[in-house]
Amino acid sequence: MTVIRFLGFISTFLVVLFGGHYLVYLSITRFFPISDPGIRKTILWIMAFLAIAIFPSAMLVRTHTNIFTGLFYQVTSVWTGLFIYLFMAAILTWLIFAADYLFRFSPNMRIVSIGLVLLVVVVTVVGMWRAKHPVVKWMDIKIENLPDHWRNRTIVHLSDVHLGVINGMGFLRRVVEQVNSLEPDLILITGDLFDGMAGELSPFPDLLNSLNASKGVFFVTGNHEGYLGLDGPLSVLKKTDIRVLDDEIVERDGLQIVGISYPEYQRQNKARYLLEESGAFDSSKPSILLYHTPTSIEDDNQNRADQQNRAYWSPDTTMSLAKEAGIDLQLSGHTHKGQFFPFGILTRRIYNGYDYGLHKDGRFHIYVTSGTGTWGPPMRIGSSSEIVAIRLR
Repeated sequence: MTVIRFLGFISTFLVVLFGGHYLVYLSITRFFPISDPGIRKTILWIMAFLAIAIFPSAMLVRTHTNIFTGLFYQVTSVWTGLFIYLFMAAILTWLIFAADYLFRFSPNMRIVSIGLVLLVVVVTVVGMWRAKHPVVKWMDIKIENLPDHWRNRTIVHLSDVHLGVINGMGFLRRVVEQVNSLEPDLILITGDLFDGMAGELSPFPDLLNSLNASKGVFFVTGNHEGYLGLDGPLSVLKKTDIRVLDDEIVERDGLQIVGISYPEYQRQNKARYLLEESGAFDSSKPSILLYHTPTSIEDDNQNRADQQNRAYWSPDTTMSLAKEAGIDLQLSGHTHKGQFFPFGILTRRIYNGYDYGLHKDGRFHIYVTSGTGTWGPPMRIGSSSEIVAIRLR
């Protein structure tokens, strides 16, 4: 049944993908009157190629990272974002055309089409600029029993930086400069520091090691570190002073930092043991939990299909174990707040409103960031790339 479901999903996805590109082709050839058969055929073949280009480009950049495969992947990633808005513009154009047929208000369809295409281009360019320029999001969070040492101190939260082909050394340099300018006491990174299509990771350690925080830099894995294979990202981090928390707790001046790794398939989940049975966690002391997804930290991981389904389509957003154990603040990412319209509507529904922002339930707080970088199309529309600066009160 799982194989049948998977094949059904792939078939539906390809039908939608090719159908969407064909609709864009029809719109181009209809509303920008192109009568030459040769030109029309060329546009059709280009659309057919672009419909599937993201897949070979993703495979090539993973196996053969160089300037050409990297450029190919960047171009297809940008096209994917541009296509989504061209597809929406094409639908709107045909709706206007149908309204004209029904109600005879006679708009100039060529001007309408040009206007919508220009709007799509402007939106794409603005979205790409926003993706490359993270904003600093400041907030105050009150935590019970906070030691005097930590009052009014600054913690920086990073997540979903997605270092790799799209977000390279230049992007990381800007992020490091922004973070260090905040003079944080702690830097906490909640996964997807590297992209699943990262390719060559060796350039990053030196810049990562220049992140400065008086009480340390801590990291937990996300799903994209797993996609790469954990050995690669972890070997990079071993060359830095960033401490990887793999289902463990550290204490800094009375503040507990709990790091739970992103669940791996068929690996025993240690969250309940760590918080309730090991004796390592003290609920009377203030605590910050690092976990990649805005979900409960307990996961049995015994069935890969069920795990993926829970992670992406039916996540447990009760955060029950963290609340029961007495965690004060959970920091998460993963959702990107949808990254660009209209996907924010989908993430908000899937994560029951926990796709972004600060939420409070009694003593328990959770902040879900929209992420510092991007995945796939390097665009931000309806969300911002952000660096979160938290003042503890």
